[in-house]
Amino acid sequence: MGRIIFFIPKPQDAALVKEIFNRENDGNWELEICFATGVRQIAKREIQADAVIARGLTGYAAKRLLQDTPVIELPITAYDILRAIIDCQKEFGTQRIAIIGSPDMVCNVSTIQEITGMEIEILLITDEAEAECKIPAAKSRGVTTVIGGGTATSIAEALGLHTMMIHSGEEAICQALREAMRVALVRRQEQERAEQFRMILDYSVEGIIAVDEGGKISLINKAAAEMTGASIANIGQKAETLVPQFHIEKILKGGQAELGVFKKVRGKQMAINCVPIVIKKQTVGVVATFQPLAAIQELEGKFRTKLHGKGLVAKSSFSDIITENSKMKEIINLAQEFSVVDSNVLILGDTGVGKEVFAQSIHNASKRQYGPFVAVNCAALPENLLESELFGYVDGAFTGAARTGKMGLFEQAHRGTIFLDEVGEISPRIQARLLRVLQEREIMRLGDDRIVPVDVRVVAATNRNLKQAMQDGGFRPDLFYRLNVLNLEIPPLRDRAEDIMTLLNCFMADYEVRFQRPSKKIGRSAQELLVNYEWPGNVRELKNIAERLIVLRTQDSEFVDEKSMRSLLSLPNESTMQSASQSIKGSTFAQRKRAAQAEMIEQVLQETNFDLDKAAQLLGISRTTLWRRQKEMFKKV
Repeated sequence: MGRIIFFIPKPQDAALVKEIFNRENDGNWELEICFATGVRQIAKREIQADAVIARGLTGYAAKRLLQDTPVIELPITAYDILRAIIDCQKEFGTQRIAIIGSPDMVCNVSTIQEITGMEIEILLITDEAEAECKIPAAKSRGVTTVIGGGTATSIAEALGLHTMMIHSGEEAICQALREAMRVALVRRQEQERAEQFRMILDYSVEGIIAVDEGGKISLINKAAAEMTGASIANIGQKAETLVPQFHIEKILKGGQAELGVFKKVRGKQMAINCVPIVIKKQTVGVVATFQPLAAIQELEGKFRTKLHGKGLVAKSSFSDIITENSKMKEIINLAQEFSVVDSNVLILGDTGVGKEVFAQSIHNASKRQYGPFVAVNCAALPENLLESELFGYVDGAFTGAARTGKMGLFEQAHRGTIFLDEVGEISPRIQARLLRVLQEREIMRLGDDRIVPVDVRVVAATNRNLKQAMQDGGFRPDLFYRLNVLNLEIPPLRDRAEDIMTLLNCFMADYEVRFQRPSKKIGRSAQELLVNYEWPGNVRELKNIAERLIVLRTQDSEFVDEKSMRSLLSLPNESTMQSASQSIKGSTFAQRKRAAQAEMIEQVLQETNFDLDKAAQLLGISRTTLWRRQKEMFKKV
């Protein structure tokens, strides 16, 4: 709501002002009517308003004293003055008249003199002191009647002179109120725009400097002051002296913008944009915006993390790795040492040993912990799809490509870590492209000719023997040595028997809470069975067993015996085992292990009606690993 103060010379004018205001008000304005005459009363008041209306000497004083508040002068027309003269003649007869007031108030008197032929003395006053000197002097010259505003008539009455107040008409009051509302509304809109502009300048992360056509600084914001060491005191100085790197004089003369220029300012690399201000084909100034490259890169990292943050977070840390095994403890210590550097890491180990847990832990213990963690299973995607996922593509790169293109996983992992799981399965063509990324730390999207630099740490993992794959020609030696800068070899679960029951109890406790199921007690013979089991699926398989133990009901819901455990592990019964042991007696340990694995795979496949997904889940291995082991079994047959 806007507020208007209306100064009137006589209290009896208030009723008319209120009546007109109520007619003009749209409900958004508040009016305060004040009785005041002259400079002294205005000077004493503390004005809090969006607009002030006053006339005569009071209005003249308000314009000078109220610098921050618009003052609307109530107009006094020649008709108002003429009416006062006529009223004066009717009341006092033929008199010697003096019209006294501010310059704006008596500007029409000379016209009235010409039209009427009357002799009227005009006295200009700007404050009470002047009136107190000029009115007595006019009396001594024979003036008997004073026509004017509240200040002049009050002083004249005290001197015994006849007085006639000049009254403003209804139309003048209405016009003044409308103008006050219009001016106050425009002023408020300008203040809002100015405040918006100030906020934009003050809270912009970019430095902003504007110069006039003479190359002198006309505006500088907080960010620019901090980056250049300048201050408000530099306004009016030559910008070329403060920031010669911006080439502002050149832009003023040539009128050509310079965008995306990189220069050092106070020892920091800046991205600078300088644009000329052109009005009617004439350059009248320049606006320069600039920002440190480090800030842009940090913002880019945050943007990428937020834009692609879903699922790109490493959840595990070294404290999540539970072990009692001395070898595992040594590997954890080694992995923690690897975390403090950015070198590539190759993690080796059988399926399900927890290679990704180590990769996530390394990321979360590194300086990249606040960046994205992007994991990709290289064996899960066909070659063409893997290539587009890793490196991205532009619009039209291939049939079915998204119109907007797509950012690749390497770009998404910028300032973070990319985890290439089952890296031994990628094709030779993708191996070549991956080698290029590891060497140059830059990628090119499919269908594009633009190089995009990336800052990523690569952690790769495989359950294959890559040295053997190199000998067989299935894996590039140069890529192997790029990946194998640092390496970890995670032992299988069967080689750390002391961890089996500890891990099982932890997993079961978690599932008990998750599924709101009662706890289970594992019998001694069942525990021995678990400890002696081969665990082809390693920790992943053990976790599946823990889930089955909690979810499935046994005859005794709180106790798991050896028979129940055999069923859960899909192991053959004792009689089947005895006959199997007779047939493989005398075989080597490796042969017996392969035979046992093959027998188990065959049994599970039959139970699942050869559904590879279900079979892989029951065995605790990936579908790709199951397919490869099947292939090996058929070769031996």
